[in-house]
Amino acid sequence: MIETILMHKAEIIEAVLGVVVVASVIVGGTKTPDPDSWLGKAYKVLEWASLTFGKAKETGEKPVEKIEVKVAEGTTVKVDEAKE
Repeated sequence: MIETILMHKAEIIEAVLGVVVVASVIVGGTKTPDPDSWLGKAYKVLEWASLTFGKAKETGEKPVEKIEVKVAEGTTVKVDEAKE
């Protein structure tokens, strides 16, 4: 088995690099879906296959929007919607 792998190491390396290139093209050309959906989970596998680690691409999570809340008569303050 090891002899077979060593005899075909060039083909194995080409196949692995081909998978990385195709996955990188797909990941680079698409928007990141919601991580909780099934598409987001499949996308996570593609990111792994394309060697995209860390914060190399957006997460798909929406940024927190600021809203204005009336605090006292005549004054407003911007707060995060995520805070309660």
